[in-house]
Formats: sequence, C-alpha cells, structure tokens
Amino acid sequence: MPMCALKIAFTSCARYKPNQPQTAWNDIAAADPDYLFLLGDQIYMDFGFWPFSLEYRGKPKKYTPAQFAAVMRRKYELQWSEPNFSRLVTRMRAKGGFFGVWDDHDFGWNNAYGNDTTLPPEVHLAEKVQISRDLFHEFMNCATQPPEIYGVHDTPLARFIFLDNRSYATPLSVDNPMLMGRQQMDFLARQLQHEHRYTVICGGLTLMHSAENWSNYSHEFARFKQLIAGKERVLYLGGDIHKNALSAPTADARPPCYEIISSGLCVNYLGLPFEFDCRRNWSLLELDAQQVQVSQHDKHGINRYRINAASWQSECLGRTLRTA
Repeated sequence: MPMCALKIAFTSCARYKPNQPQTAWNDIAAADPDYLFLLGDQIYMDFGFWPFSLEYRGKPKKYTPAQFAAVMRRKYELQWSEPNFSRLVTRMRAKGGFFGVWDDHDFGWNNAYGNDTTLPPEVHLAEKVQISRDLFHEFMNCATQPPEIYGVHDTPLARFIFLDNRSYATPLSVDNPMLMGRQQMDFLARQLQHEHRYTVICGGLTLMHSAENWSNYSHEFARFKQLIAGKERVLYLGGDIHKNALSAPTADARPPCYEIISSGLCVNYLGLPFEFDCRRNWSLLELDAQQVQVSQHDKHGINRYRINAASWQSECLGRTLRTA
C-alpha cells in the first residue's frame, strides 16, 4: 500500500503590532496543510535597536521576574488573539497538526542561553527560563514530551523530531560550549533509530546560516554529523534569520543533510519600525514516497524545488511571482 502524502507548512518569527493584521497566515491556510510547525520567535520579547525600539535587544534582562512574566504573557495574549493567526491555529489543532519549538526572542532575549553562567544574579535567569517554559506550554500546548520543549511525532511516512536549542545552551565563550546538552543529544540519537521513510528534524536555529548557528558548537555538531551519517532522507527545518533558504548536503557535510530555512512571516528583515520591508516568508513541504517538494513563499512570489527520494538529488523548479 503506498504511503499517503503529507503537507507541512512551517515558518518562524511573528511580531504582533497593533493595527497591522497578519494576513500572511491566510496564505498558509489557503494551502490546507496537514501540519503547521512554528519554529521559534512566536513572540518578540525584544526587537530592534535604541532609539527605534522601546523594547530594544537585551532589555528583558533588566526586568524583574514579575515584570518579565507580565510582559511575556501580554505578548502571547496579543499574538494568540490576532484573528488570522487564531483561526489557523484553531484549525490546525482540530486536526492534530500544530507543533512548534522556540528560539531566543520567545525564550528570553536576543541570543539568550538557558545555561549562561556569565550573567550576573540580578538577571534572574533561572526564574525567567521557568516562566518562559510555563508560558510556552500554556499557549503553544503542543509539546510531545512535557515538560521539555523537545519531542517526537510519528506518521507512517516520516518521523518528526523537534529540538530545543535554548534551554541547555551556553555562550560560545565558555569552556566546552554546548547547544543541545548531553541529555537532548542522547534523545536525538535514540529517535534517529526508526524505519520511517523520512526523518525531519526541526529546530529554531539554522545549521549553517548566519552568525549564530549549530555548526559553531563544533563538538555537538560533529556528533550530529556522525549520528546522521549513512542515514537516508534526512531534512532539517529551521528559522531565526528572517530569510528563506535551501541548502543541499555537501561532501564535507556542511551541511550534512538538506537544510531548509523559513523565517520572517510577520516581521521585517532589518528590525526597523517600517512596513516596507515586511517579509511574508513561509514554506510548504510536501512529502510522498517518491519525492519531496518544497515551496518557499515570500512577499514577491514562490521558489519551488524537488528532491528525488531515491537519488536524494534536488532540482530547482523555478520561481512564480505573486499575482495579488
């Protein structure tokens, strides 16, 4: 019996702003996906630079835990009450197709690390991490392995593995820096042992793109490459960078598998308070036994790609411009 096709919409980075409807969620709804994966920065605790922003990068470090909790709850409430987003989430929950992870701006602040021993006590890191975790579970309500953010979800066609690249991360400046931590890396190793046709790994960060990525953590990244070496049909989905990108695996394993990034659905690229740079970035992944099709949407159009499941080679199918 042939395996049924799956349609997975995924994106990241949504910043609520009053009187600016997030109509890009309706583009996703129109594609009628089986799953919606939100890959981090569902809210923005900080954004932009002083003097352009009153919630400038790093400001949440200065909040008391009570202030931090109040601000974060309010941001979730505003995003979850945005009508276009709310309709889509309700629809995806009804079909059991809503999953997600977090990244720095919905974890704490820009480039936040849950295991950051370099911060002074007055930052109250441990308390803020727990607040963030509690509110993520309350509003996202999608974790597959509570109380953790990371987890796994299986379908007959694919295993989806969701990773937490914030809770256990350290700055690169410390000795033996880590991104995932030993427990989560062991979890990943176990979950990679399966018989499904595809493995789809989802994280908030990228593998290779931008200054902050998994490959900077050389020890863990080497183990990641080792774990997937010889494993067929592995895809990594990520967010963070306010861009769409697709990179094929290379001989030197940089990246070691297909890396597909979709970031910036309802946020601008530079972080400036102007709408001319709004992104509308999201992607649709269509899986069946023979192939993977990737459609990467932005405000101007759609880039399409095909990956042959047998040869694991990709081809660009061209670009279609938006008509409305």
